[in-house]
Amino acid sequence: MLEREIIIRFTGISVVKALFLSPIVVVPVCLLLYLPWDSPNAPAWVQAVGSIAAIIAAWLIPYQHEQMRIRKQKEDLIASVAWLALRVKNSFDHMADVIQRSEPEARDGWLFLSAPAGWAIHRDAAREFPLAGFTRDEISWLLSIRSVTEFGLLCAETLRVWDFDECPNLAQDFPHNDGIVFHRPKIDWVLEQLPLGSPRRDSV
Repeated sequence: MLEREIIIRFTGISVVKALFLSPIVVVPVCLLLYLPWDSPNAPAWVQAVGSIAAIIAAWLIPYQHEQMRIRKQKEDLIASVAWLALRVKNSFDHMADVIQRSEPEARDGWLFLSAPAGWAIHRDAAREFPLAGFTRDEISWLLSIRSVTEFGLLCAETLRVWDFDECPNLAQDFPHNDGIVFHRPKIDWVLEQLPLGSPRRDSV
């Protein structure tokens, strides 16, 4: 039997409609409309209705705060993913440029900037993001970033130990050129999909 993924999304309007149609709201409203307020027992009814309202408020306020906290945490995670994707793209472009230039000086400058260590940091950061709590589309972004960082680290290690005396034509002889062509569009795609990708690219 095939497993099927079911994603349920709630909007603010749908939640409000559900609350107004729920018994915890309908019952107190009926009580307010139909209780004998002119009877001697009216104070007791008022106290009962007030108690019900207090119970509803005691549940609703923490629930709203928790939903706001979850939404803010998710927004922060997505912003962190966008920032990492941008850093990975910059590192990828820089490394690809060094490879295409085929100059020992360019590679030495790249090493001076600790680029291989930077790729290890990118890889570890991509692994730290939990997949739980993300939608299917967001998980595909994360998996793409992980794939690119793993490949980037492989390229960085190869470039770090490259012997220009033995193979001076780096651009032609680099063994991962096909992988660069394959992986480079992935990070561009992630940045296009991320809602914070465009603002962050403009701000850096």
